[in-house]
Amino acid sequence: PASASSSPGAVHPGATGAWALAQAVRDPYVILITIYIFMPWFVGAIVGDPVRGQALVAQSGKWGGWAVMVSMPLLGATVDRLGPRKPLLALVILAMVAITTSLWWVQPGDTGLGVTWVVFAGAAMSWLFAAHETLHNALLVPAAGHGGVARASGLGLAGGNAMSVGLLLFVLLAFALPGTVDWPFVAPAPLLGLDPAQGEPARITGPIVGALMLVGSIPLFRAVPDAPRTQARLSAALAGGARDLWRLARDARGSGNALLYLLARMIYTDGLTAILLFGGVYASGAMGWSTLPMLGYGIILSCAAVAGGLLAPRLDGWLGPRRALVLELTLLIGLQALVLGMARD
Repeated sequence: PASASSSPGAVHPGATGAWALAQAVRDPYVILITIYIFMPWFVGAIVGDPVRGQALVAQSGKWGGWAVMVSMPLLGATVDRLGPRKPLLALVILAMVAITTSLWWVQPGDTGLGVTWVVFAGAAMSWLFAAHETLHNALLVPAAGHGGVARASGLGLAGGNAMSVGLLLFVLLAFALPGTVDWPFVAPAPLLGLDPAQGEPARITGPIVGALMLVGSIPLFRAVPDAPRTQARLSAALAGGARDLWRLARDARGSGNALLYLLARMIYTDGLTAILLFGGVYASGAMGWSTLPMLGYGIILSCAAVAGGLLAPRLDGWLGPRRALVLELTLLIGLQALVLGMARD
């Protein structure tokens, strides 16, 4: 039986904000590292070949995706059997902090961590990010109660994009613009004496994201109640979780509409993931953008994502979720098709 502190109806003071903050400090990894700053710099400065760079990014995403596919359903079912989410979530966060911080030592030449490490780090972060989502989302109802789920989820989404915009602006003003423009509010040299020739303004995003993730996750462990511990051992929880998954698959056979929804969502979500994964690499490798325009690109798109997160619930109310989704996907397909007509000029 659940304890009173973890009852779905009991909302602890500050728990909703702490849950949303934990997502807000997680999402900048995708914006700063994967899409706009580090990975495009890595493809251009370390790999040096946009075609091979995109292939390496795809390879990293492939291995990470396979690992998630094989392990994540069983992980979620096993944790449900064990009870508490926070112990494993803490290990996941520490691993994410360590990997993102290590990107500082990815240096031009053979003096630091090389291509193999970045490919491995990307695959590992794909798995860790999915594990974080699984465990973090499992704490949503204890954090916000059933009535506050939508508000907390929207707050986390908007907070993640707002946090990313702030970090992109900080990197722009502190590291990218100094030494390139003669503006009164911009320092004459990059902060901390970072050397653009060594890619340090791009590499510093790893430690920045890692530190933010570590500090911003602390309120979650202090304010959000956890599920009570069961008496199940790990081996029994694994076996029970596997049985739970089998029953879920068996009982879903008569639910054709739900299965069609899951299949469709899987397909278009993979497409959205590919757009996110390759957008920055394409802009850097194929279009030849440097760190400065990539930062502007990231700021504009992150602001647009905040606006989209605020507009989506209104579209849902005006049109209904199905029509709103069809409209959004149609516009997205049309805009992506326009990219085919773009060139460096």
